[in-house]
Amino acid sequence: MWTTGRFIGIAIALVLYGGLSDVRAYEVDDVSNGATISGSVAFTGVVPAPKRFPVEKDQEVCGHERQLTEIAVQNGRLQGAVVVLEGVQRGKPFAAETYRGAPPGEGEFYYRAGATLSLDVLPKTCEFGPFTGVVALDEPVRFLNHDPMKHVLQTFSATGEKGRILRTIHNRDLRPGVTIERTFDAGKFKNSRVVRMACNRHDFMQNWLYVVETPYYAVSDAEGRFTIDQIPPGHYELIVWHPLLGEQRQAVEVGAGVGAEANFEFTEQ
Repeated sequence: MWTTGRFIGIAIALVLYGGLSDVRAYEVDDVSNGATISGSVAFTGVVPAPKRFPVEKDQEVCGHERQLTEIAVQNGRLQGAVVVLEGVQRGKPFAAETYRGAPPGEGEFYYRAGATLSLDVLPKTCEFGPFTGVVALDEPVRFLNHDPMKHVLQTFSATGEKGRILRTIHNRDLRPGVTIERTFDAGKFKNSRVVRMACNRHDFMQNWLYVVETPYYAVSDAEGRFTIDQIPPGHYELIVWHPLLGEQRQAVEVGAGVGAEANFEFTEQ
């Protein structure tokens, strides 16, 4: 016999494990007199030095040594933090955006405009793109290798503290000038919202992607600033995430055409 407690327990489990995701899928709709949330992400403490990697393969393209900046801070402001507004069910479409990696790499993440999040990863000069970004589940991601040699793409779903528990999703050669498509199946991300991307030929090629469901996200710039606009009035939760520093949350409320400010601060781990 069904009891109220048993029904509630199953409903909670369905929410936690994605069983209701199709019921409350995001829909594109006109936003009249939408609000804007802006703010900044700060960092206090000693900033870790970039990691240095001697290059053992493809030195003519990659150089003899490469650095990987995992925590990018300038004047106490954190770059590359992913900020996500949760709880928006309908609103603006996804925008076309390009995020570039750090020199000497020239890799890019290109997001196409539309009703869903569509990502092109463009590896170039031994770099996939910026250290952090976003991705959608169940949507094809295109990889086009601009380098004259192959990379070996490996992707993982990451769980646990700071993504230390990894489950392999893809393992595939990226040959020069060839485009391949891969999809991050939602069924493999029931306990994770983080994708780790790497190349097993070049160990300094490392990237982290946060799973989003709506266009209401931003990535903090070189001054730690972010802006999310065209927000329908309502109560939401604002999440800021960094793969090494973890996650913070704030409850926010916005009215029609009324802006709000939200600031975050991470400290040395």
